[in-house]
Amino acid sequence: MVTLKDIAEKAGVSSMTVSRALNGKSKDISQKTAEKIKKIAEEMGYIPNSSAKALASHSSKLIAAMLMDYDGDPNPLVDPYNSAFFGELAREIQKNGYDLMLHYIKDYSEVNYCLKSWKVAGAVFIGSFDDNIRQIQEDNHIPLVFTDSYSTVRRITNVGIDDFHGGELAARYLLSKGHRNLAFIGPEAIGNGVIMHRLQGFCSYLREAGIQLPSEHIINLTGQNIEDILKMLKKAPHPVTGIFTTADNCAFEIYGAAHRLGYRIPEDFSVIGFDDNSMSRRAIPPLTTIRQDICQKAQLACQMLMKKIEDAKSPAENIILDVDLIERESVLDLSL
Repeated sequence: MVTLKDIAEKAGVSSMTVSRALNGKSKDISQKTAEKIKKIAEEMGYIPNSSAKALASHSSKLIAAMLMDYDGDPNPLVDPYNSAFFGELAREIQKNGYDLMLHYIKDYSEVNYCLKSWKVAGAVFIGSFDDNIRQIQEDNHIPLVFTDSYSTVRRITNVGIDDFHGGELAARYLLSKGHRNLAFIGPEAIGNGVIMHRLQGFCSYLREAGIQLPSEHIINLTGQNIEDILKMLKKAPHPVTGIFTTADNCAFEIYGAAHRLGYRIPEDFSVIGFDDNSMSRRAIPPLTTIRQDICQKAQLACQMLMKKIEDAKSPAENIILDVDLIERESVLDLSL
């Protein structure tokens, strides 16, 4: 890799002179020398070190993407939702002349370390940071954009989706196909606004239709064996025929467990996912799911952040995107 010293040796000047010329601080350097240094740097393929420039100038063209890294999960970018959101965010950030730095977060202490040590121009938070939003804002006076936040803290900039409506759509569709014995499967809902609102929307629509979802059919998947769950649902006094799950990834776990147990999708269990990630249409059978526009969400997160960077006094925004149901082949029609 080409260094300032390499350029200095070829130009016959000091490394400090090269640094000043390349960083636009060349008032003490002749225009001829500055142009010569820049030309040599270009010919040698010199690439500026963004982090070093940030430390020196107390500002940067770096944007941090803070991605929640939950214990026990694989690499967060293996998740199709995370990879789709991060890929689109990176593309949009680069279009605006910034570089995107990804940082996995396991606890709050890592947030401050990342934002302060790298002197980033702003940050986008991917995942649930609601427990720490107030502290994050108080400790970091830079533009911040959150995603899928249900925090009660005022004046935060956030882009999310209508999770409640997503739950309603899933319930309405299952009922329209003749399913009455239903289950909800996902991670712990308590303390997670996204999961809680999807569950609430699902239960609310069922209640309006005169159906009460039994508490034993609201299943926290964390730490449980999915095969045991499916066997329990199948052996219930009123066997479950329809399952709404909080994410496509969870639906695929149900697919796998059902196959191992000899159950069929959708004949034994009809399944509705959430997200419409890239694998949903390729699954066998293709997954009926609640679609959110992940790319649009990432684009809006970038636009909101750029607005805050350009005008620190711009008001906080909370944009909620709608969702829709994508009908495929994972729900059996019992109404026929």
